[in-house]
Amino acid sequence: MAGESVAASPLSRLMHTPNFNLSIVTVMGFSCTLDISWIKLHVANNLANHPRFSSILVFGNKKRYKMSWKETKVNVDEHVFKHDLDPELEPEHADAFLEEFTKTLAEKPFDLSKPLWEIHLLNMKTSSSNSSAVIKIHHSLGDGVSLISIVLACGRSISDPEALPVLPAASKRRVEESTNQGFFRTIFSLFWRMILIMYYTLIDSMELAATILFYKDSESVIRLKDDGKVSPKRYVRRILSMEDVRLIKNAMETTVNDVIFGVTEAALTRYLHRRYEKSQSIENGGQNSTNTNFLPNRLRIRGAIPFNMRPSASVQDAHEVMRNERKFNPKLWGNMVGFVLFPLRIHVEEDPLNYLRNAKALMNRKKLSYQSLIEYYFVNLLVYIFGTKLAMFVVSTFHRALTFEISSVMGPRDEISIFGYPVTYIAPTVAGVPMSMVIHFQSYADKLTVSLALDEKLFPDPQQLCEDFHSSLQLIKQAVIAKQTL
Repeated sequence: MAGESVAASPLSRLMHTPNFNLSIVTVMGFSCTLDISWIKLHVANNLANHPRFSSILVFGNKKRYKMSWKETKVNVDEHVFKHDLDPELEPEHADAFLEEFTKTLAEKPFDLSKPLWEIHLLNMKTSSSNSSAVIKIHHSLGDGVSLISIVLACGRSISDPEALPVLPAASKRRVEESTNQGFFRTIFSLFWRMILIMYYTLIDSMELAATILFYKDSESVIRLKDDGKVSPKRYVRRILSMEDVRLIKNAMETTVNDVIFGVTEAALTRYLHRRYEKSQSIENGGQNSTNTNFLPNRLRIRGAIPFNMRPSASVQDAHEVMRNERKFNPKLWGNMVGFVLFPLRIHVEEDPLNYLRNAKALMNRKKLSYQSLIEYYFVNLLVYIFGTKLAMFVVSTFHRALTFEISSVMGPRDEISIFGYPVTYIAPTVAGVPMSMVIHFQSYADKLTVSLALDEKLFPDPQQLCEDFHSSLQLIKQAVIAKQTL
């Protein structure tokens, strides 16, 4: 198979353009120190066998970004690295080092003469693990769900060392309508749903077009200026309790994503309120104000949520491909993603559950729209007809008109090991997005890690925003418990 070429998809080509060159950077914590020889051996026998991880990118026409994947022989010594560190480093200093290391690695460009991935091993004790691995993979190799499946296929369940990790099935809302509502009522419900889908798709598509052309988020202390200059980002994370999220989900009859987006709205409201309060205090010469709401009126802050447009490859699929037991299907492993606009209601709520109710109502409404599908095919059409450069301009203009990007990936519910090393947490993020803030949630066992990529000039206190996510989750949890005791 060495030397066989496969054309790169339009989105993969787009992710190599100057203003949209994306990489997925994942920090994984482990409970014991890592042996580089052992890891290299298993990487060579597993990860390096996957066609996407054993292919280089070949340019056919650099001006039009014509590219193809060409299989090659992988030298694991060029992809797996161990960094010598002070074993006596205090955990808080190790946390700072890991943050700085992640930032430096995220900014470093890939060497296109070899497959676009690398693994860095750090044997130092942090506040969350006894060692860490920082994995950088170019986003053109696949979307977040497919890539996490490939990494997890290198692991095994702690409870059953012979079993592959199992990802939770996509949650579905409980059907509230009775299945015995009668023929005519069923027909009417289906007809009304079709009307809503067409209406919301039209409205969302008009907002998408307006956003690309002129409709921008409000100027705020956390949004990039209109000149589009992106400063280096800081990469920070906070581990939350997945059990708290499930408690809220079950009590409020929502989904995990509803809880995640509700917590995000609450956290950004707390953070922005504090920032504007501080700014007003400075303007007043340090004098206390009688005002209790420091947020600007009609503050428009929107995010982009990537939606997967196809069934995702499973961990079992990835395992069989790496073992040459299944034929590689590029359609399962590429990038087929469309974006959905996610407006936040930045408002100080007396009842923290209102943040959750807002998120649930919005997500219910977004599920009745095909805007993400239209956006996906629109970008692909631009690439095919006008070329990658125009598509890059449109996509980057769309992102710069917004404030942040947010995504979530569900990981295994049971603890796992990678190549025999028990994992303590998984924290992926995306580097290269032309926005001031990227938020990613990753669940693993009883943990939910929120990873933040923040513009270092616009976010002088990144750890404070991490704390706001934790505090917001606790406030919503306490409100849920208080409601249950009434």
